[in-house]
Amino acid sequence: MGTNAANPSSTKRVLILGSTGSIGVQTIEVIEHLNALYSKGKTPTRYEVVGLAAGSKHEHLITQANKLGVRDLALMQSCGDIDQAGFNLRIGKNAARQLVEEVPCDLVVGAIVGVAGLDSVLRAVQLGIDVALANKETLVAAGALVIEAAQQSGAKLFPVDSEHAGVWQCFQSVSGTEYCPPMPAPDSIDRVILTASGGPFRQHTREQINNASLADALNHPNWSMGAKVTIDSATLMNKALELIEAHWLFGLDADHLGAVIHPQSIVHAMIECCDGSVITQMGAHDMRAPIQHALCFPNRSSACSSRLDVTKLGQLDFIEIENERFPAINLAMNAITAGGSAGTMLNAANEQAVLAFMDGRLAFGQIDRCVESAMNELTISPIKDIDDVYRADAVARECVERKCATKAGGGA
Repeated sequence: MGTNAANPSSTKRVLILGSTGSIGVQTIEVIEHLNALYSKGKTPTRYEVVGLAAGSKHEHLITQANKLGVRDLALMQSCGDIDQAGFNLRIGKNAARQLVEEVPCDLVVGAIVGVAGLDSVLRAVQLGIDVALANKETLVAAGALVIEAAQQSGAKLFPVDSEHAGVWQCFQSVSGTEYCPPMPAPDSIDRVILTASGGPFRQHTREQINNASLADALNHPNWSMGAKVTIDSATLMNKALELIEAHWLFGLDADHLGAVIHPQSIVHAMIECCDGSVITQMGAHDMRAPIQHALCFPNRSSACSSRLDVTKLGQLDFIEIENERFPAINLAMNAITAGGSAGTMLNAANEQAVLAFMDGRLAFGQIDRCVESAMNELTISPIKDIDDVYRADAVARECVERKCATKAGGGA
């Protein structure tokens, strides 16, 4: 049960960028599960991991490679002596891109956090390789470049973020299983609504938010994620960036996108249809579900993720987001409308502000205010190539650093 065996048995070669992070680790768990099903004839595809890339966790990377029998590796930061015996190891800031260019594969899992993951994912799309995309910053910072490349090469983008995976599945219910980004949303769709847990501060006043500690910000009530993503969830910037990502994935402008706080994190996305129907995608708090959907598409196989028992849900709440407490959503809508480098600059300004908070140079409540101030000051410019992205990224980071230095020095 649970598998569509219309396609003949085949092997799918997978390259995982960001293999030592949360998404990368869970991707490997899903692949091991699916291969166990394949050995029993319960799914039509076997998965072969042919390459792994990590940032600096070289020991973890080597352990993964030995376990999976992978010889082609990439490490973006050298970490002293590494036993390279038996491995084809690339080291340096371009290592992940080199891995994509040099190792034949059928699917790239893009799970490198931040704008650092852009170059390798863009290259995969340019080469016509399908990408299971967990790195939202790729589309936020360079959506125009990635979507244009995908349209030219025929590469597909399989959303791994639970919200975009939810939208994708809702769209499949309207258009059929052939729907896959980057494709415009079906004509019958009026609006897409992403849900936000609200993070640890969903019931806090703005004053309480202003004074939150790092430990408070990292104490997410529903999800276990990396530090940067968890802090973004606490400011709702994570949802803001996801709205920009949805804009590019599904071809929707700001007027056809929205977000609400949904504390239970059971409904991941909703689509409002032109006839008044609202279609939702629900699931347990388990990222392995959207990862498996991306790996298996267009088939479905028995899951290794947690199952949702609807009889134990209790109530489902949906709460309007207050801009005064969480200004990030409006910043995203403004960036979508402005176009050009606005998304790049918003992402970079936020990354730098979060780093300043984690370093103790910026109060938690100043993160979104600092980003907002920077966006009001910066000049939006066209994005024609990846160098434009990096230039806009650098300008936004410098602006935030300047503001942090002023605050540290007692300025306004």
